[in-house]
Amino acid sequence: MKKRILNTVLCAVLALALTASMAACGSAGKESTPDTQTQPEKTEAAPAKTEPAGTAAEQPEPEKLMEVLDKDGKRLGAIDANSSCTAVDGGIFYSVLEMAEYAQTGTAYYHFFRAADGKDILFGSLEDWGYEAAFARTELDGVIYTLALEGNAFDDKQDTLWLLAFDPAAETMTKYAVSTDGFAYAAMAAANGKLLIMNHELNAAKCDKVYEFDPASGAVREVLSFPDDGKVSLRSVAAAEDGFYLLRLGISGGMPEELFLDCYDSAYNLKDSQSLNSLLVPAAKELPGFEGEAEVLSEFGMSVGGFAVQDGRYLFYENFGRIRVIIDLRAGEALFADEDLWNMVHGGGEPGFYEIAFAPYGAGEGPRIVSLKDGKLESLPFSPADSRFFLQAVSRAADGTWLMRLADGAPAAMGEELLYLWTE
Repeated sequence: MKKRILNTVLCAVLALALTASMAACGSAGKESTPDTQTQPEKTEAAPAKTEPAGTAAEQPEPEKLMEVLDKDGKRLGAIDANSSCTAVDGGIFYSVLEMAEYAQTGTAYYHFFRAADGKDILFGSLEDWGYEAAFARTELDGVIYTLALEGNAFDDKQDTLWLLAFDPAAETMTKYAVSTDGFAYAAMAAANGKLLIMNHELNAAKCDKVYEFDPASGAVREVLSFPDDGKVSLRSVAAAEDGFYLLRLGISGGMPEELFLDCYDSAYNLKDSQSLNSLLVPAAKELPGFEGEAEVLSEFGMSVGGFAVQDGRYLFYENFGRIRVIIDLRAGEALFADEDLWNMVHGGGEPGFYEIAFAPYGAGEGPRIVSLKDGKLESLPFSPADSRFFLQAVSRAADGTWLMRLADGAPAAMGEELLYLWTE
């Protein structure tokens, strides 16, 4: 139990420590060693050796399980209660971290729970795991991808950023090295049959970079980079119909000044750039805790946990601080704005927001989960059978698979958690 508590504390501390470093591209980070200071403009990486699916004996027995139910309450199976889980096509992708007491890295085990027959597939593991950007998990052509750091984020050594690929059909895990100067809050999007990975390299001459991963060749190459001049810091990346979007922060005097939405074509040429200040600031400054425009601008320096553009028009944005909004870029208005009691729906499906409730629901009530349809907010009707449970997390896969994680509010050692899994 101690290691579970330690893991929670470690992740919270890591979030605070690393978020601060992204306020400016040239902020202090780990010191480079002589053999890692110079990095080529364009890099290619051959695919790593495919690792076969593991066996249950390779991973310690779970301390506690949580039930997986369908929408009607029928039991589908159970998975480790210590998992970080996300809805994917046909089931649940999840990771479990085993960390020794007082350690700052551990071994992460990656699984797929298949809804059709309740089979739990152990893909493999990553040793010396330091952090996973679980908010960046995505799917492309039936393969699940995530980003993870190998190495201790608190020491003075650079950490390798890995792209991990999981094939549920072949039950395999493959590792691709993205950068030897990895950042915990890297972002990823699937666009035009490829993956785009944004990384903030604290020790590179050009510190904010975008990498392309081509599943057909297994190659990783750098396609964009931005100078370490203290004026630019990338926040996130999102897919577009014929290219992609970058969320870019302009910095002045070391402080966030302006947030931009940059649109690129599939050949990595900048097509358009739009300032978001006039849309985001009025929406966010009315939220609890903000006192004027200056505080909202400062908030733009926080790392981004959710970012998407729907139909080339509706921008979804959340950071690890206090802002959650949906903006109609064409009409120039906010359709949704709320504080950090709301989180963004993750996964490969349509984006949305859900309210994290901290009290039991009343009779016939349930958590609020909102998304856009034809430009209007709509709510997903969902009420847990037991009103003692409150919502912890929501994700939605591209095939319409929903995953709801609920808890009864009791301490972790005594409380109960449930997963609701179904496909529309």
